[in-house]
Amino acid sequence: MNDGQFIDAPELCHRIAAGDEAAFRQLVELFAPHLQAMAARITGSVAVADDLVQDTFLKVWLSRDQLSDIAQPAAWIKKICFHGAVNHVRRQAIYDRVIDVAGLPKENTGKTAEIVEFRQLLAMVNTAVQQLPEKQRQVYRLSREQALSINEIAEHMDLAVSTVKNLMVMALKSIRTSLQKNGYPLLVLLLLDFLY
Repeated sequence: MNDGQFIDAPELCHRIAAGDEAAFRQLVELFAPHLQAMAARITGSVAVADDLVQDTFLKVWLSRDQLSDIAQPAAWIKKICFHGAVNHVRRQAIYDRVIDVAGLPKENTGKTAEIVEFRQLLAMVNTAVQQLPEKQRQVYRLSREQALSINEIAEHMDLAVSTVKNLMVMALKSIRTSLQKNGYPLLVLLLLDFLY
C-alpha cells in the first residue's frame, strides 16, 4: 500500500479527525520521510526540512476536524509542506533583499542585528494582520498560513472568487500602509506580498 492510499483511507482520516493519536502517529511515521525529502530538496537544508515537517503535522493536527471532509488528504498534506518550503525560500530571498535595501552590514558580526531587524519586521506584519477586518484577516491567513489558493479559500469561506481576490488586495494594502507608517521603504513593502 502506498502512502497516498494509506492516507486517503477514509477510516484512518476519520480516526484522526476524531482525535485518535495512535492513528496520527501512523500517519506521521509513514509520511514524514516523504515530506522531509521534498522539503530538503526545496530548501537545501535538512534542519529546515525537519522544522517544516513538524510545522506541517502541527497544522494537520490542529485542522484534524476537517480531515474527513478533504477529498485527497495526501495531496493536501503534501501541499502544506510544499508551500511551507517555498515560503521559507521566499522569506530567505526577501530577508536578503531587505538587508540590502536597509543597507545593513553583510558581515557575520552584523548577523544578529539583521535577524533582530527581520524579526521586528515580521512582528509588525503580524500586528498589522491582527488589525485587519475579520474576513480580510481570515483570507490572508488561509492564503499565507494554510497555503490555500484563491479558489480553495472561496470554497472554504463560501464566497465568490472575486470577493476573495478583493479581500486579499485590501488586506495586503492595509499591511503595506501600516508598515509604511513605520518607515519601511516601498521595495520592502512590495516584497511583503510574498512573505508568509
